Amino acid sequence: MITITAVFLLISGIFAALAKVRKNTKPSEFIAVFILGLSTLILTKDYFFDGNGPNQTITFILIATLSVSFALGELLKKKQQPIFLIIPFLLSFVLLLFPELSTHEYLSRGVEDVFILLGIAAVSALTPIIMHVLNLMIKYLTAKFSPIVWNKTDAHLLESALAYAFIGGIAALGGFLLGKLGLLIAATFFLSTSFIARNRTSITPSILLSTGGALFLVSAAFLIMEQAGFQALDLTNGEVLEGIFMAGFIAVIYELFIRLAQHRKGKWRVLLLFKALFVPVMIIFLLGFAYTQLERLGGVLTLSALLISLGVLSLLYSTFKIASNIIGLKLITLGSVLLIAPLFSPVQQSSGIDLGALGISQDEQSKKPKAAGKSYHEKLNEPNGQDLAQAIGKWTIDEEASKVFFELGPVGGRTSGEFSVVKGSFNVKENTAQSEISVAMPVKNITTFNSMRDESLLEEEYLHEEKHPEIKFKAKSFTPEGDAYKVDGEFTLLGVTKDLSLTLKLVGIGEKNGKEIMVLWGKASLNRTDYGMSSSAKIGDIVDFHFEVQLKR
Repeated sequence: MITITAVFLLISGIFAALAKVRKNTKPSEFIAVFILGLSTLILTKDYFFDGNGPNQTITFILIATLSVSFALGELLKKKQQPIFLIIPFLLSFVLLLFPELSTHEYLSRGVEDVFILLGIAAVSALTPIIMHVLNLMIKYLTAKFSPIVWNKTDAHLLESALAYAFIGGIAALGGFLLGKLGLLIAATFFLSTSFIARNRTSITPSILLSTGGALFLVSAAFLIMEQAGFQALDLTNGEVLEGIFMAGFIAVIYELFIRLAQHRKGKWRVLLLFKALFVPVMIIFLLGFAYTQLERLGGVLTLSALLISLGVLSLLYSTFKIASNIIGLKLITLGSVLLIAPLFSPVQQSSGIDLGALGISQDEQSKKPKAAGKSYHEKLNEPNGQDLAQAIGKWTIDEEASKVFFELGPVGGRTSGEFSVVKGSFNVKENTAQSEISVAMPVKNITTFNSMRDESLLEEEYLHEEKHPEIKFKAKSFTPEGDAYKVDGEFTLLGVTKDLSLTLKLVGIGEKNGKEIMVLWGKASLNRTDYGMSSSAKIGDIVDFHFEVQLKR
């Protein structure tokens, strides 16, 4: 679905750019912004949940509202009666027909109250009307009580100021009441009224469309971040600032080539139009690719910041270039980011062991959201543990079926990786406190899913694989703690041995090919500088890890 939506956006962006080159944007810009909003809403369908799982009711309501408003705007565009403006406002009351929406959540934030949904929707639907009234009122008061001549440019600047105030206000209020859903609701109902507002208000249509488009671009950026496991953008991070300013770069380049194409014909027009489309797409790809060379040098955060910034810049563009916008660039950018972002997203760690295939049952574990502020270990779906007494005997680790996962680095720039080969043995004694574990991880089997970075990790500055080919752990004691065990032992890295405690759980004992199989799960953290590595705020000193180990008798 994401790929289809992305291709649809790219094709629509090409046609929007072509319409702008031909200076025929009036009919096409409404269609283009509708496509932007509709595509974003389609992308949200996998992020709404109720108590029973995925539920797309809100998505369908928003798509229906936007589609009905767009259709009515097209059908009634030659009529000027202002009464039609209240249609989206009336549509917002449809939300009251679904009281169960209070149990829904979007991007890990619950709705809690349908009336909050209705309030955000109604205010957003009325905002274009409020902007119209304020514009007329200020124009009237200025003419009546001052010598100032209120011209079209002055009115246009005021419209833009009101639009920016609405985006800022609804971002704060909607975020406080509904989280990221507040912005999505606001985008839908504001744009719905904007479709019907042409010829019926004093507000320039390009301002209304740019405002709605900006809200949808921000909402789309949130979805892309969620898919990659990010929850927020930190403006102090260089890759975020990179995205913000690169949005300005591609906007200016796009407009430059479009303007040049408008004054050319034949092959030169085609060539310049191609450049207007190709250069932004290439820049977006390079911003994503930079992440594979060095963390915090591009990637999903950069692309998300670019989308948000482009939305804000598009409104600024409509402010100073009256009756025009860069909707074609918005469509092309969002389509490109949707295609490219998954290629450069941080690695999502997954279990290396299929418990079901081994006949090991576990109570249903709910997936923990990657909420902001949660640590690596807090986000793990921790299994239930069992008594080690049922596993007495000697076990050997299945090297290929076992993995150790790890993560380190500052918030918003974490590096994930794993050891794909784990060797060793586990002797569970009748007195479980005296059990013995011996584990070795070959350094050459480390991966952070980036070949260039992996090669550097094996060098002397980091793991020095040639001199220290293995990382080792040897247990000294087991202490029961709830359904887990605290295991105290010695951890050896770079030839340095230090005490280390970890949490270990016996997940269960199953069977594979007629042989008994035991599965262990555990977690711990260590400071890599304790083993002789240099401290680095950029790389991170604390390494959080967890392991899933399969053993056979």
